[in-house]
Amino acid sequence: MKTKKKREQAYAVHSVERALAILEALGTNPGGLGVTRLSKELGLHKSTVHRLLATLVRYGFVEQDESTECYRLGMRFVSLGLNYLHQLDFRREVLPYLKELAELTGETTQMGVLEGDEVFFLERCQSSEAITVNLGLKAPAYCSAEGKVLLAYLSPERLREYLKRQELKPYTINTLSNPEQLLLHLEKIRAQGYAVSAEELADGLRGVAAPIFDVKGRVVAAIGVAGPASRLTLERINRLVNILRETCYVISLRLGYRPATHQEEALSAPLKDVLLRSGG
Repeated sequence: MKTKKKREQAYAVHSVERALAILEALGTNPGGLGVTRLSKELGLHKSTVHRLLATLVRYGFVEQDESTECYRLGMRFVSLGLNYLHQLDFRREVLPYLKELAELTGETTQMGVLEGDEVFFLERCQSSEAITVNLGLKAPAYCSAEGKVLLAYLSPERLREYLKRQELKPYTINTLSNPEQLLLHLEKIRAQGYAVSAEELADGLRGVAAPIFDVKGRVVAAIGVAGPASRLTLERINRLVNILRETCYVISLRLGYRPATHQEEALSAPLKDVLLRSGG
């Protein structure tokens, strides 16, 4: 027979599991749920649901709409979420993914953010197979893959201000130095979700990049793969796009990003599996 202590431990675990089930149900129903609906969905007695809800309300994890008597998630989750996000070391979170991406692709990977009118590379990783290329800590935003991603997701007002200030110097014959052409190019980048720099900053240097989103859906950084054109052919870039976007999506989720229509289950495979499927 179970001792009293073991029975109490079992009861405590069941209570936590039931409370978590209630929170998950409320999390998927923003409009709120009543006691009867929760009882039916979770297969719990009404009195049990009511007792657990009363405790969750007392601690601020759940709140009740007096007009409908339905329950929804409380503001305590907002404060906890913000505390968690403030504790995240952004560079520390990204670095393992950069390293894995570098080893999987055999090329240099980097994370860039906008600093003034340039893209500044906060982190960079090279695989053991990567060919060393001359990459600085900064680059013009309009002719680097990471920079073009960051420009593509600026508000129209900020983008107009950028174009007024920035002289679109032609670094190579491939540089987009015409403002109208650049704007059309940025629209395409935003639509497809990634950018390619095909020897636009320097002859023989190519790159591909995708955005990282934060909890508010804003683009806060870009992750890119860069290398010599002899290895990073346009055909290979097209094959690497899937794994790059997968990496950025996973990082975005770590930062609290939750797109309402994204098929998360389709992006749950390990990065190596995605790379193999994409033929990289």
